[in-house]
Amino acid sequence: MSLHAMSFGTISCWGGCSPVMKWDDCRRKGGLIQKDREAPARVTASLALARRFATSAENTLAIGGEFEMAHIAAYNSAFHTGRALLFSHGFVERSHACLAVALRHFYRDDVFIEPFLGTFDKMRVSRHNVQYGGSLIRDEEAEFSCRFARTFCDAVDERLK
Repeated sequence: MSLHAMSFGTISCWGGCSPVMKWDDCRRKGGLIQKDREAPARVTASLALARRFATSAENTLAIGGEFEMAHIAAYNSAFHTGRALLFSHGFVERSHACLAVALRHFYRDDVFIEPFLGTFDKMRVSRHNVQYGGSLIRDEEAEFSCRFARTFCDAVDERLK
């Protein structure tokens, strides 16, 4: 299965998600996305953390049966990979949803990064449902999440070189 073709069950948020945010909303609304001149210095550390979470996700998956924990670790990897992209533009985030919005803002025309963004956002919602709503993850979803996290991290590492 393609790394961009997996669905994560229902993508509605348990307990409700915020309405679809836009770049201007994230920039205005309590500073959820802020310019930070020191952000580019955090790219390397964010990618290192993403790799640690990807390894943790893979190790958790190998234990067997801990699909939700593997998925959460895989999402954390993807989240920190996304943060590295945001940091490279000199911004920081205070919202998982606004990180997804910011990545679409900066990379909507980037043929190398844009194909990852839909899956990243679906993983964000799925992680929310697991963590706050008790949703379950199937083994195929956990395996996909782990592969995606590693592939996204590798692609971003290559892109930012």
